[in-house]
Amino acid sequence: MKKLLFLIALLTLVPNLASARRIGGIFGKSERIQKITDVDIKGTNGEDLYLAHKTTSLFIFMGVYMTDDGYVLGVKGSIDTYYPLDEEQIKKFQTSGVLPTPLPPYKIELTEWLWGFSLWILLAVLAVIWFFPKNKEALFTQGCKYYFGKNTPVNYPKAMRYFEKSAKKEYGPAMFNLGVMNLSGQGKDKDVDSAIEFLEKASKLGYVDANVTLGNLYYNGSEVTKDLGKAEAWYKKACDQGHSNACKMVTHIQEAS
Repeated sequence: MKKLLFLIALLTLVPNLASARRIGGIFGKSERIQKITDVDIKGTNGEDLYLAHKTTSLFIFMGVYMTDDGYVLGVKGSIDTYYPLDEEQIKKFQTSGVLPTPLPPYKIELTEWLWGFSLWILLAVLAVIWFFPKNKEALFTQGCKYYFGKNTPVNYPKAMRYFEKSAKKEYGPAMFNLGVMNLSGQGKDKDVDSAIEFLEKASKLGYVDANVTLGNLYYNGSEVTKDLGKAEAWYKKACDQGHSNACKMVTHIQEAS
């Protein structure tokens, strides 16, 4: 009975011998046969067979889609030739005893899945690189390029835009540069109040030059009302951060008062 079932199952393979396709070029289709285990089955032409699984990948330069096509019977001595298996054929071979019950599991390697969808993965990575905000240091460096004219013409409005992006990420040097630009009228109309606001934010972030600049503003009294008390306080902050000239200014103000 088992032999009869085996012959019936084998006969169903006769019209189904196929070759795995590997079409090249820009657009293509690739079918891959991966061996699972040897089986005691011969093909319709007497060839030795093995149990395998098949995957199909479609690609446009790179993989765009991959399917798991399930079990097939591969032909030994040929990496491309196989017999497709459907559920009915598998049950017949299992009933005849030439295929194990249950069938041995298989696992498609992660690298194969990655290749199968590699185009979409690449596009996703490029989208992240394009849309994901740069870090604060990189934005600041880009701003400095336009501010100082490094390998490009000086462009204060562009510099300010990059400094503003960096400042939004709480970067002290960018806050300081925005303070200086507002104070000097670079990239926009002069705005002393905004300058002081940016300098104070830079100070809170520990940027020593902001403390010195605020000290100078209140000491000189050219842009704001002269206030030696405020000047001393700002110089004192810079002095505590190790700024030697700020320490000298603290001493100078104290001796003069």
